Amino acid sequence: MASSSIVIGFHAVEELLKSNTTVSKVLVNNAGDKVKTGVLRALCKERNVPLQMVPMVKLNSVSRKNHQGVIAFSSAIDFVPLEETITRLYEEGVEPKVVIADGIHDVRNLGAIARSCFAFGVHVMVIGTKSNAEISEAAIKSSAGALLKLPVARVRSMNDTVAYLKSWGLVQLGATEKGGIKLNEYKTKPGGWCLWLGNEDKGLSRERLAEIDEHLAIPMSAEIDSLNVSVAAGIMLYSLSTR
Repeated sequence: MASSSIVIGFHAVEELLKSNTTVSKVLVNNAGDKVKTGVLRALCKERNVPLQMVPMVKLNSVSRKNHQGVIAFSSAIDFVPLEETITRLYEEGVEPKVVIADGIHDVRNLGAIARSCFAFGVHVMVIGTKSNAEISEAAIKSSAGALLKLPVARVRSMNDTVAYLKSWGLVQLGATEKGGIKLNEYKTKPGGWCLWLGNEDKGLSRERLAEIDEHLAIPMSAEIDSLNVSVAAGIMLYSLSTR
């Protein structure tokens, strides 16, 4: 199984960000040198790597070595570029099936969603650099190894992502219990689709739902009003992928 490791110190992290190594995130002392922080922030932006400003006590809890206020985590997986992936699929005559994990916080849910994605032929799963669980060893374990095989893209802006996917004509589907079309009544459209899954507690935001073409709900007993997001993902992906 793939594993992540840490790199400490400004120069070591700077070189890591300049290399081809996939980086999970960078932690920087929020009271540290502003010039050095600016250098790392620019590199993280270029590489689409999350950078978090944290107090020294947080950094010391990760490593007691001389980290100089900077710690980076290498990623347990390599991410794929979303735009290149979608372009390649269309060039190959494939109608893309995409899943967006928008604000999934629990690594076990993220892993279980990835497992369903792999099982039902999703071509790429997308996560954000912010407000998302990390793809850690725990997530990989929860996915039963699917995260080592499933293409995963990491994006900085979900707003830009929905606009980009719409530009290809991909139908944007939102999983929600707040009204919408019953899953068993939805008729799939040609051209591929993108299924948006929201946060465990709040679901998809009102703003995100406003951008999405179709809102899908799973028919359930009146005594149950929602399902765990990973369970809902499995049901929806089975339904969408077997029509």
